[in-house]
Amino acid sequence: MPPDLAKSTYVRDIDIKSLPANVSPEFNATFRTALTTELQKCATGATPLKLQVTVTMYSPQNAFQTLMIGDSNKIKGTAQLVDATAGKVVGDYDINTSQGGAGVFGALAMAGPEDQMSKAFATEICAQAFKVSKG
Repeated sequence: MPPDLAKSTYVRDIDIKSLPANVSPEFNATFRTALTTELQKCATGATPLKLQVTVTMYSPQNAFQTLMIGDSNKIKGTAQLVDATAGKVVGDYDINTSQGGAGVFGALAMAGPEDQMSKAFATEICAQAFKVSKG
């Protein structure tokens, strides 16, 4: 998405097109909340966009593996930003993010993987589309 467009837009609607079968029944709401919260921080313009999201892979850490050798939570998918008025795709992004650790502290830090990875996915959209640094 061009920088001038990124500065002048905000996400009005979120359409979650598909989620992997291995997420919990609560994931949709958790994911939608994370997207809304994070995008309100980075997309602050006046022109409305629609976000269309497809999550193709969600892989929570394996606690035993984390303790022994390390593991990570992973989420992959796509995010399309669509001009809400014209219906034209203005940004198309591949999202692939993970957060990992090892040992007891790694296992504890990775608790709540659905919340954690929902926020990481949303933060990655901000970084790619709206050029807001992850922080």
